[in-house]
Amino acid sequence: MRSTYYGNYRYMDRVEEQRYRRIARARQVKRQKLLIIIGAFITIAFIVIFSVRASADTASGDNDSFGTKQYKSVMIYCRDTVESIAEDNYGFGFTSVEQLSSEIRSINHISVDEALIPGNYIVVPYYISEIDNPGF
Repeated sequence: MRSTYYGNYRYMDRVEEQRYRRIARARQVKRQKLLIIIGAFITIAFIVIFSVRASADTASGDNDSFGTKQYKSVMIYCRDTVESIAEDNYGFGFTSVEQLSSEIRSINHISVDEALIPGNYIVVPYYISEIDNPGF
């Protein structure tokens, strides 16, 4: 017995067209999977790069090398200068009295030739080491 579709070319064309569509769809799915994988790798690469960079930035900061930076208010007395206040508060975390005095001037917006007014307060930075203050 012969198949009823033996001489039916439209049926064969339709089968062939469906086959090509399946092949095209399979290629499209492969392409989409590849794009998703590439996108995931790029995303992971950005995350790794920026997390390494962020950890390097925090590692190079002042807090890790000297402890935690704090600020205190100091009353100005007669004949006080920024340098004398820096000498009185010089300690752990600063390399020199000059560095501390320039930071005091910067924080309080005091110029080099500006006189301090007795009775006022200025902000002075200092460091607390992690050993001294383990709660932080």
